Amino acid sequence: MTHGDRPGQAHPGHWHFSADYATARRRLIAACAEAGFALESHRHPLRGPDGGTLATDVVRVGPMSARRRLAVVAGTHGVEGYFGAAVIHGLIADGHLRALPPDCAVVLIHGLNPYGFAWTRRVTEDNVDLNRNWVDFGRPRPDAPDYAAIADALLPADLEPPTLARSDGRLQRFARERGFFALQEAITRGQYQWDDGLYFGGRGPTWSRRRMAEIAARHLAGPGHVAVVDCHTGLGGHGKGELISIAAPDSADFVRAEHVFGPGVTSTLAGNSVSAHLMGSLDEGMAELVGPADLTFVALEVGTRDGQTVIAALRDDNWLHMRGNAGGPLAPAIKARLKDAFAPEDPGWQDRVHALGVGCVTRALSRI
Repeated sequence: MTHGDRPGQAHPGHWHFSADYATARRRLIAACAEAGFALESHRHPLRGPDGGTLATDVVRVGPMSARRRLAVVAGTHGVEGYFGAAVIHGLIADGHLRALPPDCAVVLIHGLNPYGFAWTRRVTEDNVDLNRNWVDFGRPRPDAPDYAAIADALLPADLEPPTLARSDGRLQRFARERGFFALQEAITRGQYQWDDGLYFGGRGPTWSRRRMAEIAARHLAGPGHVAVVDCHTGLGGHGKGELISIAAPDSADFVRAEHVFGPGVTSTLAGNSVSAHLMGSLDEGMAELVGPADLTFVALEVGTRDGQTVIAALRDDNWLHMRGNAGGPLAPAIKARLKDAFAPEDPGWQDRVHALGVGCVTRALSRI
């Protein structure tokens, strides 16, 4: 909090956004100290680009005995963490958590994938998409035949214009033959064979998955009701938000999601969401982690740039780490494009999405 600010003073949404992970974490620590909230830190074994600490930080507000728990998750997808971190900072610094409903606790999880957040990557330190990592690795890993058809196009040999034109041509042919949403699903649903590819779900539980299991066991599991808002960016119209559930529209889980979050919830199973139905997503994992509580889970997805721009930024960043030189001359521009694709430095966008995030959480608090 800047000098002279009063505790609980409302700020414009963009004020809560930080320039980088290290700044976001420092501001979180300062806001917690100002509000009198305890901070629980799970330190990552690696360091940030500035040599500083990487950690998944947890703030719990409310009694340990609360039967109604609401969790807010920031940074499942690393570089997407700017949005969720700003929402968490706003909830604390603007005083939204000073008076909670009876028998209610809020659990704020900042930097679930701190490596990706700090190093401007969507994935973890082992190139794993954390939101595809929640499968049972004791069983055969799922196949991804549609991804196989375009895997080479998503990891070109270089980023020269002729090479990219050939890669784009293959993706466009797939879209013409199968439809654009089929292409989106083929790319994003999740795959478990190409370690160097996009949306790779891993070969085992990541560090972040293991920490999430520990956090859930301590703060979320047990009788009662758990609601989760997992903050994401990159899909949908610029500055527009969507609440996404993986539950079928006629299920008890979906009905509960509409009660807690409102009638605008979409379902990936119904096909009315900006997201494809995913494999190994965090909401699948949380269902087992919070038992015997009822789980109401939504991903709050806010749009940034158009889909082709976002996929191109991911492709270029993946190429940089798998075939290029992460310390070479192309790196700064690639990293800048990736950050812009998921965290635009536009105060207008930041104001809109921050209001969406804080509004989602505060409404849910009154309904959980």
